[in-house]
Amino acid sequence: MAEKAGSGSSSPKAKAWCDHLALLSSDLTRIPKSDTPCKRCQDLKESWVCLSCKDVFCSRYVNMHFVEHYGQTKHCLAASCRDQRIWCFRCEAFLDAQVIPQLRSLLSPSNASKDLSSSSKLENMDALMVAVADLISEPVPSFDFRPADVQSLVWHDEHELALAKEGLQKIFDRGLEALSDHQVQKEFLAYSAIFLAYPCPSELKDLSSFGVNLSEETSAFLQAQHKLKVASNLSASITQKKFVLLQQASKYAEVKKEILATDEKVANLKAMIKELESEIKNLEASLATAESDREKTHEVLDTIDTQVTTVRDGLVSDLAQASAMEGMAWAANELVTQRQSAWDSLRTTFAKLF
Repeated sequence: MAEKAGSGSSSPKAKAWCDHLALLSSDLTRIPKSDTPCKRCQDLKESWVCLSCKDVFCSRYVNMHFVEHYGQTKHCLAASCRDQRIWCFRCEAFLDAQVIPQLRSLLSPSNASKDLSSSSKLENMDALMVAVADLISEPVPSFDFRPADVQSLVWHDEHELALAKEGLQKIFDRGLEALSDHQVQKEFLAYSAIFLAYPCPSELKDLSSFGVNLSEETSAFLQAQHKLKVASNLSASITQKKFVLLQQASKYAEVKKEILATDEKVANLKAMIKELESEIKNLEASLATAESDREKTHEVLDTIDTQVTTVRDGLVSDLAQASAMEGMAWAANELVTQRQSAWDSLRTTFAKLF
């Protein structure tokens, strides 16, 4: 097997048919983008989508995950997410999506232009509308061919001519198509022979030449009449299609205005969102600063709370101890005062004597 799905090289001549198309998914539109990662390894280099389950895997030249997927599920049909090439593992060949009817939807605009911006799509549509305008301006061929009216004839009064006249008139009334019936051809030749056997207006001398090769001429007439009918139907179809194209061109002009207006609105909204995102970032920075300041304030508050609690507990202890010592403190104070007074008196007396 010289080449497999996801080889990345130019493909050989693609097959015009495949015996495994029954495995195709019912929806072949919306082929994933070329940057869609492999379902198993998330690699982006060469992605191929399974045309049975629509999962995306990498090629045999990356991590061989599509080869593994085929071995596990027997899903043999794959399409390149990059260029929509189609590979069949069982046929070991690329397939021609332009020839195989079941694969033509892979070439639809929903796959070919899914990555295009609105402006690119409008450029493509503008080019299409130019081509359509050229088609609409093409003149419609005229196929309005009408057979000449049969002029009234002057007949003799003879009985035989009267019968011939009546017979021919019936055939003329039925139209030229009636001559496709062999029995009618015989009657036409017999009535014409009667007419030509009698003196008749010069205008009817053509009955003789008209009867020559009547069967072949009638067949050619019917074929020509059928072609005229086909041409007339074709002309009507062309006119109808031009009318539809004109309608769609008018509708496209309206939709184009809406798209341009919507694109402008989207651009303005994106700009507003960008400005809001910038403001949000500034607000988030301010919020982070405020939260940091609040955190620091809470830390100071916690320190104050600790210190106040510690001092308060010490004060309460001291007050309790002071309350318990109040009586003892009065007695001690009185004793100290007495002893100090006695000491001062003794020192004064001693100083006077000496």
